[in-house]
Amino acid sequence: MNLFWWKEKPLRTVWKVEKKGDVSLLVGTAHFTPYRFRKALTKLVKNADTTLFEGPLDQESMARVVEYGRQGENSPSLYEALDPAAVKEINRQLGTRSDAPTMAGSYLEIIRPTVSDLLKELTQGVRPWMAFFTIWSDFLNWKHSMDMEAFHIAQRLGRKIEYLETIEDQLAALDGIPFERIVNYLNHIGDWRVHKEVFTKAFLEGDIQKFFSMTGEFPTRCDSIVTKRDPLFFKRMKIFFEKGKTVAFVGVAHIPGIRKLFLDEGYQVTREEL
Repeated sequence: MNLFWWKEKPLRTVWKVEKKGDVSLLVGTAHFTPYRFRKALTKLVKNADTTLFEGPLDQESMARVVEYGRQGENSPSLYEALDPAAVKEINRQLGTRSDAPTMAGSYLEIIRPTVSDLLKELTQGVRPWMAFFTIWSDFLNWKHSMDMEAFHIAQRLGRKIEYLETIEDQLAALDGIPFERIVNYLNHIGDWRVHKEVFTKAFLEGDIQKFFSMTGEFPTRCDSIVTKRDPLFFKRMKIFFEKGKTVAFVGVAHIPGIRKLFLDEGYQVTREEL
């Protein structure tokens, strides 16, 4: 019996991609989510021969990303760039969390009880994007990742797993997030709660237009993360989609760009719901 049934939600960010009778599926994921989609993801993976993910998701690769993110001694000071009011509010938010966050949880939990200026401690000597994701994931306090859940299901079912980029590609993309966008978003932490609610509602409804209308200022909605990677993901993805029976999991922000590229290549792209 599934004891977490009340946290399972329908998945409305799935598109069937078809050409010459070869059918594959394109899935927009939420990298952080309060809900599980195990039933839908299992169905998707079970019906596929090959599963595609943005980048390596094994434990060693994830540890490498975190370690690289902590090597930011020569990065600009995020702490000094923020408005004093934002620093105060972020420290207040960090100090009220009782559960471990998604990213860099053990590190944050160790310093939380003993450091008064948590933000300063978190931003010293780390890359700005690493500090941002640590703060953002702690604020969300969401325990699930659709990418990781799908990855583990694919492993369990013995499906072929391929990646659309290398760790080096991924790290270069993260380093390309504009510092100013990170600063701006952190300075507006007062808007985060509304963003969180609207984002969740738009994702669950599969309303991509609403999702983009309210996430335009998010740091990762930038050329380095989205615009430059869409064609690279598409080029790699198309190799497998030409054979059919493939399911590709990418962040929902990539769906419009990749969908257009498939349409331009003469594929039929239609909405699915699981």
